[in-house]
Amino acid sequence: MTTFAEALQIATEIHAGQQDKAGGPYIEFMKHVASKLKEAGEPEEVQVVALLQDTITDSTGKTKDDLLNLGVSPEIVDLIVLLTHHKNQPYIDEYSCKLMAEGIPAEEATYEAREKEFLLFIDTLKANPIAVKVKAALLSLLMEEKYILRNERRELKTKFRLHKYQSAIEALKN
Repeated sequence: MTTFAEALQIATEIHAGQQDKAGGPYIEFMKHVASKLKEAGEPEEVQVVALLQDTITDSTGKTKDDLLNLGVSPEIVDLIVLLTHHKNQPYIDEYSCKLMAEGIPAEEATYEAREKEFLLFIDTLKANPIAVKVKAALLSLLMEEKYILRNERRELKTKFRLHKYQSAIEALKN
């Protein structure tokens, strides 16, 4: 299994130069997620997944094979793949058009469609207890004041994003 120290080194290299929503180094946010899970008594494997969960994204340019070549265990890579959300834009477009046809304003329809699509993704995680713990920890931290920029607090976009996160956390509990 990939150790916490190995995961931290890999995640630090992959996320070098990236910033979190509060403007700090992204790796610090990932370490915070892992720390919350450690405080909750979760084993090292869960903390490792928390550190590495955002390593296979468009912003990192990394793939499943890249992680395997870096020495990340196949079991951990499979969990990272499971936790990686790839937006289903055709679904979002179709659903938001349906809502707009029902009279819902375009911006609200788009945000509602994004939430529904995200919750469909969240449903795919429910069968894996580690994925549920890691995603719930990440979403909970994203709802903290620190990660809501002062100039975004009143924006409709932010309100919908926070609602989406809360809905996802509730869905993960059920």
